[in-house]
Amino acid sequence: MLVLLLSVVFYLCYSVYFYEGRWMTSAYNPRIKAQKEKVIMGTVTDREGVVLAYTDEETNERKYNSNEAVRRAVSQTLGDNESKVSTGADTFYAQYLLGFKAGLVQKLTDALSGEKQRGDDVQLTISSRLCRYISEQFPGDKRGAVTVINYRTGEVLAMVSFPQFDPMNLSEALEDEEAGALMNRATQGLYPPGSTFKIVTLASAIENLPDLPDFVFDCTGYYPVGTYSVTENTAHGMQTLSDAFANSCNTAFAAISQQLGYQMLGNTAEKLLFNTNFIFNDIVLYNSSYPIDNLSDEDLAWSAIGQGRVLTTPMHMALIACTLANHGIFREPRLLARIVTPMGNERLLPSAAGDRRVLKEGVAEQIEKVMVKTVREGTGTRAALGNGYVVAGKTGTAEISDENGVSSHAWFVGYLTNENAPYAISIIVEKGGGGGRVAAPLARKVLQKAIDLGL
Repeated sequence: MLVLLLSVVFYLCYSVYFYEGRWMTSAYNPRIKAQKEKVIMGTVTDREGVVLAYTDEETNERKYNSNEAVRRAVSQTLGDNESKVSTGADTFYAQYLLGFKAGLVQKLTDALSGEKQRGDDVQLTISSRLCRYISEQFPGDKRGAVTVINYRTGEVLAMVSFPQFDPMNLSEALEDEEAGALMNRATQGLYPPGSTFKIVTLASAIENLPDLPDFVFDCTGYYPVGTYSVTENTAHGMQTLSDAFANSCNTAFAAISQQLGYQMLGNTAEKLLFNTNFIFNDIVLYNSSYPIDNLSDEDLAWSAIGQGRVLTTPMHMALIACTLANHGIFREPRLLARIVTPMGNERLLPSAAGDRRVLKEGVAEQIEKVMVKTVREGTGTRAALGNGYVVAGKTGTAEISDENGVSSHAWFVGYLTNENAPYAISIIVEKGGGGGRVAAPLARKVLQKAIDLGL
């Protein structure tokens, strides 16, 4: 009984420490609604100082940017005044915006002056200009998400989800909840990663298969595994490992999976934070999953090419791209740039978890080489940039089935290798078709825009 009691106490302490912010910002927390009645909610700006949300001091009404295109482009990142988007900045950073972090001196000053208490102002790392550009370029009739991260700093430069909503016309989104505009697909959308998962499979093969440098595979367009077969639309012929990756050869990677076994591949997936409970200070990120329980040979083959039961978020795939760009070091994403008190002082930002190595540097460098080849001469050529900018990337076409038949999500995951443009990107276009045809050219446009903006 004593052990059980101590276990409960320990878990309570653990939960309060790690989940306090999430409990605090829950839409069901009545303190948030009560605090809005007596506090002037702080202003939210983007990295360039563009005001995204503010409070009218006379009416205490929450207002948003005057440009509807900007409001929609940042809608899921910013959130709304009714906490319908609980992961949006207006709710997730309520502890700052609504003055919960105000010190005793500030509270006494407000009380003595008779003025209404003011919350802190929050500056985000995103660029509203980049977000708006992404919104203009994304296929208008599709759902999906685009994430752009500065992999040197971990700053999220854009986190755009589709469909979008207007926080000044929230009723429109509430009337059509099936559209899912209130969900941030970048951080909450769980999708089969398709061939972008071959990054993970390749990393596992490099780590675990000593004969990999001599790997050659004859792709006939058909590879039997158990009672099923992995097939290709085209027979690629004799393939080296880099050829198989650049051409996104499913049969070759299915064959590699059988050499690895589900335990080795699962270990590498978990190194890259699949099956991990993400607890970041700035962002709520849903957990990606890679099944490691009693896989059959068929399940293993499909998992190795990002199908089957493998699920991930676009943000997680962007973080994998960042990890490769940082030579195997994982860095926590950041969305908070500055927190400024009503007295003009800057608060210390919540501390991020320290960088940690998840892949050997040599492994990351080998993967980068084949990702560069993929963009130069493989399935990702439409993502290539000129003027000396080098893109390392991987396309993906993830098949899904529903009552309407079989369709494909279009993926692109990659980054610029240039030191003066440290941008990583992840794109998914739901039911968009081929990743090389749809997502890769969009990646090229977005990366070029980030360069032009000098973010």
